[in-house]
Amino acid sequence: MKNFILLIILFSHLHLFSQLKKGFDTKEVTYTIAMCNSYNFIKQYGTTKKLIPKDFKLIYTSDVISMDNKFQVYENGKVGVINYRGSTDKVFSWIENCYSGMIPAKGVISIDGKEEYYNFGDSTNAAIHAGYGLTVILLSDKIITQIKSLNKKGIYNIMITGHSQGGALATLTRAYLENLPDKTLSKKNKYKTYTYAAPMCGNEEFALEYDFNFSAKGTSYSITNPKDPVPYLPLHYNEGKLLSQNKIIDWLSGKEKFSLQQLGKDAIMKPLERKLSNFIKNSNVLISKILRLKLGKIILPDFVSDINYYPVGLKKEIPPFKYPKIELTKKEIENLKPSSIEEIDGKWYKKEPLFFQHKPYNYYVETLKLYNFHSYKKLKKTYLESDL
Repeated sequence: MKNFILLIILFSHLHLFSQLKKGFDTKEVTYTIAMCNSYNFIKQYGTTKKLIPKDFKLIYTSDVISMDNKFQVYENGKVGVINYRGSTDKVFSWIENCYSGMIPAKGVISIDGKEEYYNFGDSTNAAIHAGYGLTVILLSDKIITQIKSLNKKGIYNIMITGHSQGGALATLTRAYLENLPDKTLSKKNKYKTYTYAAPMCGNEEFALEYDFNFSAKGTSYSITNPKDPVPYLPLHYNEGKLLSQNKIIDWLSGKEKFSLQQLGKDAIMKPLERKLSNFIKNSNVLISKILRLKLGKIILPDFVSDINYYPVGLKKEIPPFKYPKIELTKKEIENLKPSSIEEIDGKWYKKEPLFFQHKPYNYYVETLKLYNFHSYKKLKKTYLESDL
């Protein structure tokens, strides 16, 4: 009888130690993109009551750190979720995005005179976005502390997510955690990453290693909308010949998608590559000096010459978002810029804003529509007025 009771107790707690399943999970997608919207909901409505699934509890929100960055931790007794905030309207948040010179993926950073080793990947010549990498390094102690706190509760399954800039930070945090020295964190920890509308955060060598270790094993996904401009940033171009026999064959066979826009970008980049590399390097040296005013004396490794970014994560494209037809009155037209309105059949309508296709709530609505239609039908708002 005693052994039988012990078995019941054991099985009742097995869910705490079960590993994250590999593969694209639509439930994981819908609750992580909901969490990515939490910052905006708290700011606009003061609550996330109808947004976050009831079985998840917000257990930690960081202070504003680094370049106006913030992260949350949720848990439901089985899984912990680290959720990064995306870009804000603060100057330093955009400085972080523009701090796009690359540094080696592995090296030493000096913070207030103390040298600290970091590692985002072991591949030779792998390099990462300086701004995003610096932020992850500065936040790493707090992230590690929160993971240890989850471990004390028996939670070793950890999701890492974020929208936009937050998605790039989620990717680099995954790489950072997976490359920590032994005994820093428990080997029981298993990670899975979902990013939304994330800009690129490393070069080809970094991307190849990351995808081999995580994406190919079904534990890292990048959800994007093809009309969203941000996932194409900072800069990606083909380094080989502009036109080759193999490339043409790939286009004709459908193995590679033909893009006139990408071909034009490659043609422009060929003669400008060295000049652009020097420009980015010099401008980022200036940004380094500006950051010292906010962050103190931080010395990163020298920038590498590579400026060509590559996407990471198993890519999942969702359909572009439909902008609602908003007819305008004559009085409303007078208060709007000509560039924000358009005429159709003698009537005036509001034109789709530049970053409408990037908004996190649109990603949330579309994922519900695709993967949880029942919840989608219950939505009172299929778009936010502030996004229009």
